[in-house]
Amino acid sequence: MMKNNTEAYRPHLTPAPNRLLGKRALVTGGARGIGQAIASRFAQEGADICIVDIDVSGAEQTLQDLHSPGACVMAVQADVADRSSVEQAVEQAIAGMGSLDVLVNNAGIITFGSLMECRLEDWDRMMAVDLTGAFHCTQVAAQRMVQQGRGGRLIHLGSTAALMPAPQQFAYSVAKSGLKMLSQCAALELAPHNITSNLLCPQGAITDINRELLRDPELMKAIEKKIPVRRLASVEEIAAAAAFLASDEAAFITGTELVHDGGCTISGLWWR
Repeated sequence: MMKNNTEAYRPHLTPAPNRLLGKRALVTGGARGIGQAIASRFAQEGADICIVDIDVSGAEQTLQDLHSPGACVMAVQADVADRSSVEQAVEQAIAGMGSLDVLVNNAGIITFGSLMECRLEDWDRMMAVDLTGAFHCTQVAAQRMVQQGRGGRLIHLGSTAALMPAPQQFAYSVAKSGLKMLSQCAALELAPHNITSNLLCPQGAITDINRELLRDPELMKAIEKKIPVRRLASVEEIAAAAAFLASDEAAFITGTELVHDGGCTISGLWWR
């Protein structure tokens, strides 16, 4: 069977050795998918890694697969929607790694549905995880970064849904647009402390959230047709963008969105 464009294209991505050496990073939702790829990329570039996930066994499995010679890697169980759980996770991360330099707000969920179909319980849970959870992590991590006095990086996993409405993603789009403003407000407030805050906006990649759905070759073909480069991103490509934002190379970049979408948002074709 012929592969679709996304499966056929395999980018050659080479991590920059030691680019993140000496940095201590906390990645939420790192047990699988994009978060897992980010944790792996950071470790390959020399960072110490703490994966925070509600699925601690999955996080521990991810740690076993990391290529991180000499680096500190650890897993902590937490629900980002629970404030006390986040506070404990950050304290454990700092106790294990010694400090905290990078926060990746990646944990998130999605329940598909339009405005007219959205159930209150789905709305509440998505806001609790995708937006309030990011607030908890950002505030707690930023407080510690300010206390440390050595600057830091806040990287928030947004979506093109933060920039334009996405079909059947009403609550998700609202949550991600709120995350965009959270990132911008944090950028302004924390700039004097040498802490940057940026939103990474991928159009999408094949992960556990959508894997079964995208097994339909006709649906996959239709989705790829709407993307100007005619394929979805790989999780490794998204992780490479996150590694750049975490690095010293991005020290003067804050309060912006790194749009990682193959031309989707400029084409204006996604909704149609």
